[in-house]
Amino acid sequence: MNLLDPPSRWHVRLAGGGLVEVWADGYAIDGDSYVFDVLVTATPEYQARVEITARTPTAPERVCVAVARIPTSAVEELHTAGIGPDLDCACGSEEGPGRGGVL
Repeated sequence: MNLLDPPSRWHVRLAGGGLVEVWADGYAIDGDSYVFDVLVTATPEYQARVEITARTPTAPERVCVAVARIPTSAVEELHTAGIGPDLDCACGSEEGPGRGGVL
């Protein structure tokens, strides 16, 4: 599997006050969950082992793969987060890798 583009950084503030950081191209609501995914090239064998959220009809090896599924009832707020040397975010969170919940 190869990523086609670097993913974006997302902050998911949980109803209990925790913060989850997700690196993904985007998300959609699927039933009662937020599903985050990345666009990749992957062999059919690899695709059989992961959750595919979308396919490219003209290029079967290009698919979107789910990287996180979070129940909507557990989410208080979500937004894209800044990317920089200190990984601080405009939301005021100073939690970076190793300091908050990371998926």
